[in-house]
This record gives sequence, structure tokens and C-alpha cells, in this order.
Amino acid sequence: MSAHWWLLTKQQLRSRVRSIAIWGVVIGALGALYVALFPSMSGFLRQYLDQASQQMQQFMGQLQDSLTIGGWMEMEFFNSIVPIALPFMVIPFGARAISGSEERKTLDMLLSNPLPRWHVVASALAAMATSLACVLGVTWVLTYIAVVAAGVGLSPGRLASALVVLWVFCLLFGSIAVFMSAWVRRSFLAIVVPTALLVVMYVIGNLAQVSKKAEPIRVFSLFYTWATP
Repeated sequence: MSAHWWLLTKQQLRSRVRSIAIWGVVIGALGALYVALFPSMSGFLRQYLDQASQQMQQFMGQLQDSLTIGGWMEMEFFNSIVPIALPFMVIPFGARAISGSEERKTLDMLLSNPLPRWHVVASALAAMATSLACVLGVTWVLTYIAVVAAGVGLSPGRLASALVVLWVFCLLFGSIAVFMSAWVRRSFLAIVVPTALLVVMYVIGNLAQVSKKAEPIRVFSLFYTWATP
């Protein structure tokens, strides 16, 4: 049984090698770019805040955090672009885990083997989690190379811990796609539902930042939890 489960996982991973490599290089290069931009941007922000009025400094107090490399990466990389972009790697992966095989007419052939059906779901989750971990591993390597090259004080442990939390965040939406795929047996719906949930949470999180009336509903957004230390 365990051999069958592992073979299914390896088969799905082999079919995703190119996608994993592309996502890892793109996200890692983006992280490296933000690290490289930090010295110049932090100087610009510091100069802007020094010249701003006291009221403006109080209004833009959150920019003070961006004057450190940790705050800069949290604001520009971990709390904005990546939590929106990276789930779009795992959502289609999870959505096609069951319904994709059914639509290609290969699911009946797979289930004709002496294989428990939960192994199909478990192997899809394992392959998705491993793929995402590989992407974030490449991201860690490329980003930390830029950290060393730029000479900024971002510890490898802090970078790794942020990526681990990001792994859990993205895996949640991918898991929803897997279970929707097994339930509704339609790839389109299995993609739309977690994507709509992601977008709604993103909108709620942003509304709560600009409107006091929307603050009570911010707890329904994982972006609020993600951005809260």
C-alpha cells in the first residue's frame, strides 16, 4: 500500500519538474530583487520621512518598519506579492488532482488497481506540499545569495521561518482545491472556489486597513492573520 502511494506521489512530482523550477526561479529572483533594492529604497524612505511634517510622520508611521531589511521584506515581499501569486501554483495543481484525471478519462484506469481511494488524495496532497517546499527552497537560496551580496542583516533563520509560514498559507488554498476536485469533480469549479476565497480575503484585508468600518471583519481574512506578528 505504501509503495503504491509513493509511486503516485513520484509520478505527479516528475510531471511538475519544469513548473517547480520556473516558479522557484521566478519567486526567488523576485526576492533577490527586493533585497537588492533595499539599500537605495531605505535611504529614500528615510530622507522622505525626515523631511515630512510631524503629522505626516505620524500618519505614515508604518513606513518606519520598512527602514529595516526585515520590515522591508515583510511589507513588499511576504505580505503583498507572494501570498497572492504563489497560491496560483498550487490551486490548479490541487484542482486537477482528481477531476483532471476524470476529465482525461484516466481515473477509472487508476482506480481499477488495488489501490485505496484515499491514497489518490493523499498522494496529490503530498506531491503538492513537496512541490511547494521545493519552490520555497529555491526561493530561500536565491534570496539569501542576494542578502549576502548586498551585505544586509537578514538572518537565514528569519528568512526560512517566513517561508515556512508562507508554505502553510499557500498549502491551505491548494488543499481546498484538492478536496473540491474530489467533491465536485470539475476542474473549473475546483479552481474558482479557492481562487474566489483568496481574492475575497485579500479585499477584506485591504479594506480593513483603509476603513475603520471594515475593521471588525478583518478576522475573516488570512491576510490579516498573516500580516499580524
